[in-house]
Amino acid sequence: MSLKALPLVLIIGGLVWIGAEYAENRKRPSRLKVPAETELSTVSGKAIDARVIERKAQKNVLASRFSELDIKSPAGVVTVRVGDPHSERVLAGLSGETVTAKYDPNDDKAVFSLSTPSRQVITYRDTAAYKHKLAESNSGGYTAGWIAVALGFAGLWISRKLR
Repeated sequence: MSLKALPLVLIIGGLVWIGAEYAENRKRPSRLKVPAETELSTVSGKAIDARVIERKAQKNVLASRFSELDIKSPAGVVTVRVGDPHSERVLAGLSGETVTAKYDPNDDKAVFSLSTPSRQVITYRDTAAYKHKLAESNSGGYTAGWIAVALGFAGLWISRKLR
């Protein structure tokens, strides 16, 4: 690749990066949002089933892994999702126990807090802290894209000045 093409590659790559970040944020706007504890929905009842779900992408590559927990409440069975930072091990031994789950209905019913009458299995504080760290690490996506675009334009400007 010639040095004249490098600025164009940086500009195009930066714009693609920005577009990908925008599309991901638009597809799942709540993925990086940490709801207040008062915004969460609550379900209480008997834990009747827990299972591990593995979603695979093309070529049978693991795309995501999380656990689901079915809770039989007076209103019916509610399925909530237990994902990062918690593993399926936190659900071990919950079958048949009375549980209370606080979950985000806008984010695939992701559990933020799970408790039994005798213990706190998942705490809101731990889940929220993990999601805050995830949001901070993803916040650089737009910045990296704009830096690539700026470097590309700077490269074009410098190459024109050197002619």
